[in-house]
Amino acid sequence: MISVKPERQWLHVKRRVTVGGEERDVKLAAGATASDLIDVLELHPDGVLVLAEGEPLQPVALTSTLPDGGIRVVLVASGG
Repeated sequence: MISVKPERQWLHVKRRVTVGGEERDVKLAAGATASDLIDVLELHPDGVLVLAEGEPLQPVALTSTLPDGGIRVVLVASGG
């Protein structure tokens, strides 16, 4: 038996996201998390910061639902 959450399957939203200074339109399920966004963008979660636009920018935890409004994904590099 397959269990499907209808809201995740049918309700999609189009979001405009700034990634590394470039604006992109992405299609996400309603209630998507920051991790879902990173997956759609095909980025590695260790190499990005997800921020909610505003003054000041607010970090968004990967397990948190994306807030309304603009989202900025900052590409980071770690040295080692």
